[in-house]
Amino acid sequence: MTTQRRTAQKQAICDALRALDHPSATEVYAYLQGKEPAVSRGTVFRVLSAFSECGKVRRLRLLGDDTHYDFNTSPHAHACCRKCGRVWDIEGVSVPLALPEGFLFEESELEVSGVCAACAGKG
Repeated sequence: MTTQRRTAQKQAICDALRALDHPSATEVYAYLQGKEPAVSRGTVFRVLSAFSECGKVRRLRLLGDDTHYDFNTSPHAHACCRKCGRVWDIEGVSVPLALPEGFLFEESELEVSGVCAACAGKG
């Protein structure tokens, strides 16, 4: 992020990220419309992108869906329901990697997809 200025709009977006569970930018914007209607859609997208670039949030590309954002930046995996789209954190998962010699590892994403209990119960 080019500037570290803390604004009311950035704070509102942070608050939305804390309140929502792995939201997309569209979900953050919709959430803020009831609380901070002065925050524009473009501002939400720009701020989330900047937060991702500076490491304040993790950008997730799940199930080919919209980009989602995770306030939890520690290493962890995700479980995603392919029916309702809900996302859960999975802590303590390590994936053994056999990388080419000399390859400099930076990060990885592990996504487990399936159907959650609530959706499976709907038949």
